[in-house]
Parts: sequence; structure tokens; C-alpha cells
Amino acid sequence: MRSRQLESFVLVCELGSISKAAAVLNIAQPALGVQIKALEQEFGVPLLVRTVTGTHPTPAGQIFLEEAKLILRRLQDLKRTLRETAGQAPRTLSLGLTPSLSGLLTSRLVERLRKALPMIELKLFEELSHALIEHVESGKLDLALAYSVPSSRSLHREPRLNEALCLITHPGSAFDAAGPVTLASLADAELAMPNEGDLVRRLVTEAMTAHGLAPRVAFSLESMQAIKDVVRRGLACAILPHSAVAHEVETGVLVLRAVINPPLMRTLYLVRPADNDLNATTGPALRIIDELLGELGRNDSNFSNVAADL
Repeated sequence: MRSRQLESFVLVCELGSISKAAAVLNIAQPALGVQIKALEQEFGVPLLVRTVTGTHPTPAGQIFLEEAKLILRRLQDLKRTLRETAGQAPRTLSLGLTPSLSGLLTSRLVERLRKALPMIELKLFEELSHALIEHVESGKLDLALAYSVPSSRSLHREPRLNEALCLITHPGSAFDAAGPVTLASLADAELAMPNEGDLVRRLVTEAMTAHGLAPRVAFSLESMQAIKDVVRRGLACAILPHSAVAHEVETGVLVLRAVINPPLMRTLYLVRPADNDLNATTGPALRIIDELLGELGRNDSNFSNVAADL
């Protein structure tokens, strides 16, 4: 078994197609099929199955896929460590943040990390939570701050903050009033929401369904900026975290009201690969990140600290 075989197998599973994977790898499809067949013969079980929806891992293949990702990430870490030890590459720290957190934390985080770890090359990535989780699993990121991270053998996750979701409206709308708004009242609001599958939309829908309510979705939009523009123009309201609209609320472009009975919350996790021990780079970086998150939990009423016991 070679690392190239593992990489090929993972790519086939991610794309759901041997032909697509062969095109990406720039090799002939039969040659890729031979690699997969060799793996199946070596381990004595079928790893892939072809269906009308594409090529997918078998139950045994799913286990193999998870282990293959772990092995490839360890190899990648080993190569980087060896290069750093030999002086051929600087020590790096790859950190992922969600777009909403990026505006709140990036400048302070960069300043403190540079002061505490001046010899480290810091690489920051801004992505949505699901993409950050995938990048941690693949080894692209050393650390990430992501929301509602599912349990996984390949990830070490620690809850850090709870963040409130709030009603966002425009000045002068029917929902522009002082004080919080109840969840039941949101049933009367036309909403601009992210597309189905988005975490915030799922949290809102599940909370309202549990109370016999249903959101009135007027617009399904992929872009956060598009959602804010729709609300700013008075076409709908939205339910978003304060961090996503902090600037617009501060400047009076948008109005924010807390949601109560019950409040809507999402949890922020600190995520890193499960098989990576803390080292001279990630250990101090984690302490600095925790300091910043602790300050955010104490100073911003839309956040609250949670015990890191998962």
C-alpha cells in the first residue's frame, strides 16, 4: 500500500466517481481502477460500490476512508516536521475562522500571536464552518473556530462559546422596537434566510417546529451580504448572529433585537485533528485564542462562555 493509492481512494470517495478522480489526477481511468482493485485485494474486502448515484464506499470502505485520511494527514505532518527540523521550511500555524468571527477577532489575534510567536508564519483562512471542518480533517488547517461541529473520530473538538441568534430588521419596520422579541412573534415575520442545509437556518427551523411554528421564508440566499442587503432595503427580516451584522448595527443601518422564550443559540468549537498532540506552536496559540474568546464571552452580551468538557 502506497500513499498515492490512499490519496486516489480518498479522491474517488470525495468526488463519487472514478472517472472524475482520474481526470483530476491526470491518469487513465483503467489505471486508477487498478489502484483501487489492488487495495481491495490487499485488504480482502470490497471498498467501493457503484450505484446509480455514483461510486461510494462500502461499510468497510467507509472505515478505510477514515483511516486513510488519518494516515495521509500524519504523513503530511511528518513531512512538515522534518522540513522544519532540517531548516528547509519555517514553522507555520494554519488557523481557520468563520466570516463572522473574522471581523471580531482577526486584528487582535494576529497582533497577539505575532508578539508571542514571532518566529511562526501565521496563515489565516476564512470559510464557513463546514468547510473549516473539512480542512481540519484533511490536514490543511492546524486549528479552526467553527460552529456546531459534529462528533468525529478524526477531530478533537472543545466548546468555547455560545452565541445568540437575533432578529435583524431595518429602522422603521414593524419589528423595529425596543427590547427582545419572542420566538412566537417571529412566525409573523417574512424572513431572508440562508439556503437549506445552513446551520443557522436549521437551528431556527428546528426551534420553531418544536413550538408548533414555521418560519415564513421569503428569500433563500446563499450570500450573507445579500441577506443583509434585503433586510436593509426593507424587503424582509433575518435571524442572524450579532457578529455577522455588528458593523451595520453600530452604524444604525440595521436594528438588532434579542430572541427570547426560548433564546436561539449556536455553539462555537475549537477544532483540531484528533491525532495531533499540542506542540511548541499550537500550545501557545491555543492559550492566546482562549484568552481572546474569554474576553469576548465577558464583554459581549451576545456571547457566553461554556465549559470545555466535550
